[in-house]
Amino acid sequence: EAINFLGKKYFFGGLGLQKDARRAVKCWEEAVELGSVDALYSLASCYRLGNGVEQNEAKGFHLYGKAAMQGHVESRCNLGIYEGDQGNYDRALRHLLISAKMGH
Repeated sequence: EAINFLGKKYFFGGLGLQKDARRAVKCWEEAVELGSVDALYSLASCYRLGNGVEQNEAKGFHLYGKAAMQGHVESRCNLGIYEGDQGNYDRALRHLLISAKMGH
């Protein structure tokens, strides 16, 4: 989780580090390799919004799916919102109910 923490500091600025979304992405990619679900969520958000990487919503939501399958509640909620926006209301409801049961 230390590499995930460093990624956050690069992304938002902190500990005397300049904001650097690309460096944050590199940290999060490494943290994901080491098993960090929180880093997977952050990486998904970067792809979805195009922060530090070329925007790729499909990849972002794919990564949210991977994080959700590992129990990340915000990823699950984001999937629900995405599915609702796509008109997949049954899938949206399932994701949102799961995230609600997880305390979100």
